[in-house]
Amino acid sequence: MGVEMQIASMALGLMGAQQQRSAYEMEAQAYEEQAKMAEIQAKQQENERNRRLRMQLASLGTSMAAQGVEIGSSASVLALQEDEIKVAKNDIASIKLMGMSKRRQYGLSAAGARTAGKATVLGSFAKTASGIYDISQGVSKP
Repeated sequence: MGVEMQIASMALGLMGAQQQRSAYEMEAQAYEEQAKMAEIQAKQQENERNRRLRMQLASLGTSMAAQGVEIGSSASVLALQEDEIKVAKNDIASIKLMGMSKRRQYGLSAAGARTAGKATVLGSFAKTASGIYDISQGVSKP
């Protein structure tokens, strides 16, 4: 292959690596968006669980009042309220943990995509440097 073709090949290789890096960057951005969506989803699930807890406690209070039981005076009603609150707290802790896990997973994927983009560019630079060296060796021979 002629020197001009080798130079053109190296230039195209660098351009291709830059395009590949751009693709990896877009992939990383998509993962970051998914991480944000996972955070929003977890927050919505947490809010929904808190809303259901409030409704359950209100329903329990209404039911006891309808039966003529004074709110806060019955040990069984208090035990039911405490149980509902405990279950809700556990549910919310699980929701937060799963949301955090998803965000971390997407964050790692974004970092991996960026690293792959950098590796592609560095590999292209190494190949170009090798090509330049080969050309210089071929040109310097009498």
